[in-house]
Amino acid sequence: MKKLFLASETKHPESMDKLEKFVGGFKGKTISYIPTAANGEEVYGSWEKGSATWKLVNTLGAKVKAVPLEDYKNSSVLKELVGKDIIWFAGGMAGYLMYWVRRCEIDKNINELLESGSIYVGSSAGSMVCAKTLHISEIYLGEPEVGSSIIPGFGLIDFDIYPHYDDAFLPEIKKVWNGGDLYLLKNGEAITVVGDKVGVLGEKRILREGELIV
Repeated sequence: MKKLFLASETKHPESMDKLEKFVGGFKGKTISYIPTAANGEEVYGSWEKGSATWKLVNTLGAKVKAVPLEDYKNSSVLKELVGKDIIWFAGGMAGYLMYWVRRCEIDKNINELLESGSIYVGSSAGSMVCAKTLHISEIYLGEPEVGSSIIPGFGLIDFDIYPHYDDAFLPEIKKVWNGGDLYLLKNGEAITVVGDKVGVLGEKRILREGELIV
């Protein structure tokens, strides 16, 4: 049964508390941490010294290994993901991340990885790529990732996620979004998916056909 924890900002204290409960505690768990999205946003590799999330993950009492997808050739990365308790996709640029996901053939194997018991943890871009498309990344306010919408997402969920949401953004988002259900997540909030059951940890806000549903 697939289990997803999709946060706006995983490092947020409220999100970390929720995540710890969702995964049943971190101590002794194995985590494959994929920082690739950050490499598309910052200087390559800067996450290793400058990422607050990377530092935090290493304090959880889990066995953690960083898995930058750019360091692997095709499906060779899968050996780093098979059998891990948590596969953690960090934030950054969603289109850049999904390019490497597809190049490494993770998209072809993600369902098998999750059905075998691994939990998917996404933060920001890592949550956005779970949708069927990356359209939201291309129109993201202030940081549009031009061309990202031509790359398909994982297709693990049938809705889209807008991370780092603020109520002041709503009028502008309404102008550019004409897709299906768009979940608007503030930092500290997350969406959980267990099988086909979707839950919202925080306030539920869905933009549907131009109307905000709460």
